[in-house]
Amino acid sequence: MPHSIIRSILFLSLIVCSDRISAQLVDDFSDGDFTNGPSWTGDTDDFVVNINGELQLMAPEAGESSLFTTLSYPDTIQLGMTFRLEMSPSSSNFGLIYLGLDDLDPSVANGYYLQIGESGSNDAIKLYRLDNGSEILLATASDGAIASDPAQARISVTIHPDGLWSFSTDYGLSGFNELEFEVMDDTHSFNGLNIFGIYCEYTETRKENFFYDDISIMKFEQDETGPLLTNLSVTGDKTILLSFNEKIDAVTAENSDNYIVDQGLGSPIGAISDGVKVFLTFDNTFLSGTPYQLAILNVEDENGNAIIPIAEPFIVTVFPNIGDLAISEILSDPYSGGSDFVEIFNKSDKYLNLNGLIISNLAKDEQKSIDQDIDLLPGEYLCFTEDKEFLISTYPTHNADQIVEVDLPSFNNDSGNVSISHSSDNINFIDQFDYDENLHFELLDDTEGVSLERVSFSAYSQSSDNWHSSSTTSGFATPGMVNSNALPTVISDGEFELVEKVFSPNSDGDNDFLIINYKLDKPGYVANIKVFDDEGFEIDQIVSNGLLATEGLITWNGTTSEGSISQIGLYIIIAELFHPDGGIKNFKKVCVLADFIE
Repeated sequence: MPHSIIRSILFLSLIVCSDRISAQLVDDFSDGDFTNGPSWTGDTDDFVVNINGELQLMAPEAGESSLFTTLSYPDTIQLGMTFRLEMSPSSSNFGLIYLGLDDLDPSVANGYYLQIGESGSNDAIKLYRLDNGSEILLATASDGAIASDPAQARISVTIHPDGLWSFSTDYGLSGFNELEFEVMDDTHSFNGLNIFGIYCEYTETRKENFFYDDISIMKFEQDETGPLLTNLSVTGDKTILLSFNEKIDAVTAENSDNYIVDQGLGSPIGAISDGVKVFLTFDNTFLSGTPYQLAILNVEDENGNAIIPIAEPFIVTVFPNIGDLAISEILSDPYSGGSDFVEIFNKSDKYLNLNGLIISNLAKDEQKSIDQDIDLLPGEYLCFTEDKEFLISTYPTHNADQIVEVDLPSFNNDSGNVSISHSSDNINFIDQFDYDENLHFELLDDTEGVSLERVSFSAYSQSSDNWHSSSTTSGFATPGMVNSNALPTVISDGEFELVEKVFSPNSDGDNDFLIINYKLDKPGYVANIKVFDDEGFEIDQIVSNGLLATEGLITWNGTTSEGSISQIGLYIIIAELFHPDGGIKNFKKVCVLADFIE
């Protein structure tokens, strides 16, 4: 072990502060200051608290640096801290953690320390005892565990009055420590040790690569609390993964009788534990959207403390299939500095999980995948954007809870495509829409910042009649909410019906255009649909030899074939439908164009 020269000023500073020695030490460096509360002394100019709230070595050149603090150790000690060396340690770059010393000069001190790093590839954390400066190796943790870059761990040391040492580590910083070793040594009583510290030895290229955090030295308290469930995840249609806040006893964790799901599912047919998680497999399939409760009882931690019986609710979600989701709104030409958005609607009765959903713009061969666990309930809208705050501040008609930030493909202002699919093969599309600025209400002077809204979820997505500019009164977009131009869920089953006989194309979101709903007995009809005024003059042809689907909708925005505003009054809709088998259907409907506001 290296023997640092400890400056006399450090010795004096520790004497001066000895009258306020603490009975415990807790420092997570969140206050940005390691010189107070608690007070650290030593080579303080060589250390900083970085922007991540960690104590970091920041030395001017190669050398050795130490920090020390004083405390009064409790009878039974629980010590914990995290270290990270952003390097592969060596004989020239390593650290020491002084767990307790009775003298600032390690060459003459009694006490204990941990060594972090050594030469070779078998770097392990080692526990040493000091007897008047002489080093005695007491125990070694896992060989090679800190040999690679970064060398890191969360360590936990419990020291009992009878000399029993328990040493645990968490090399992956997962939050769960594994017992490395237990050793007996009561040579030095911590009643006579009152110095805790860290030591770094480093070369020029490693002078900023030592990090420490979450240091605590407390009185050990016997665990008398049972484990807590921290997460329940449905991983399949018959499987559940449970996570606990501490190590659990394998026997009780793998007892299937300790888990019961209601709705007749009962106990699992299998329970497998890795120590902190339990994987449950059931015989029957979970149903999407059905509320379940999982009762957990008798599961114990490693100290024999049983969990307080709980009934944890859960609802099973599924990945959307074709027909479950519909594209409901798109903004491709946002205001300057703003962001596009794509909105979808859950038209199914399923609870959908959107993780892995792919949003594409086939016109530009771009796609982005959703990498968040987002659940969408039946009848809910969800808006995807790259700038949530922009939508909230720009559009008053929004639901902030249903707007999420994700990466989106780029969308041209004038035209393009938005598609949602299962995978990147661009085969199994859940829904598609080829948007175009010409689908906007033709009397709008400027469509910048105006979204296109879907009118009906039962009508074909690619039908131009199924899209309309968002209304003026809604603020020109409704992200995360029902569309301002949305049709009622239930409409007439008649072959050819007007949804509303009176409409007013004034962009107030209330019957802004005439909607004709049709439902035919077979596919293949070709339609010609014309509009006549009350004097019998033809003013517009809204469908010319158009092939109709079996059901859908057709719209008229109240303009003439020349694009001018129609007058307020009565209008007659004449439809002629022809089928290749010779069938003919004729329909005549009367509508009223009401107050148009320029």
